[in-house]
Amino acid sequence: MLILKNFSKFFAILGQIMAFLTIVMLGLLYLNDVVPVKFLPEDFVSTLTNIKEYAVILTITVCGLSFAVKRNIIIFLLFCAFAICALACYSIIIFG
Repeated sequence: MLILKNFSKFFAILGQIMAFLTIVMLGLLYLNDVVPVKFLPEDFVSTLTNIKEYAVILTITVCGLSFAVKRNIIIFLLFCAFAICALACYSIIIFG
């Protein structure tokens, strides 16, 4: 796990950037739903809505990796298994 500990800072920075972008995307989507005049084109809203769940799952995964790489191999492998399971199950739900 020593090699993976070196990636902790990388995952932390990547997670922070992804979290910022995800919140901006969610804010735009929710603001577009709340205001009476829609300022985002319908196609763009549809695309962002499809990306929304994946962005949340991937952001949480990257932030979790920053935590898991500092722990023992069992915690790291369990986290990776649950992250893959969440992404795979969501994909099955969406795409059938």
